[in-house]
Amino acid sequence: MEEKSFFLQYLGDNPKIRVLDFLMDNFALDFSLPQIAEGSNVAYTTLIDLMPNLLKQKILVETRKIGKSRLFKINFDNPVVKALFAIDLKLSEAAAQKKIVA
Repeated sequence: MEEKSFFLQYLGDNPKIRVLDFLMDNFALDFSLPQIAEGSNVAYTTLIDLMPNLLKQKILVETRKIGKSRLFKINFDNPVVKALFAIDLKLSEAAAQKKIVA
């Protein structure tokens, strides 16, 4: 079984956080909905339910279309996303310090 990221450990393991964690870990890439569902280990139907809110809040942005597929990535221009990256970095730093001390 794969170990949970510090982001999931501290913010909770729920579908929305898993989607954000996956997209933050792969911030340079864009993904189709099936790829996001598979990569984040979230059911496709659950992802479909989450998408309107994530797009409305501008946490995710559509980057392009390939045929009928739409591709999305995390939105670096959103201050909330910047804060989430900062939190993720601080959690990682704290965990690294804990391992060094332990």
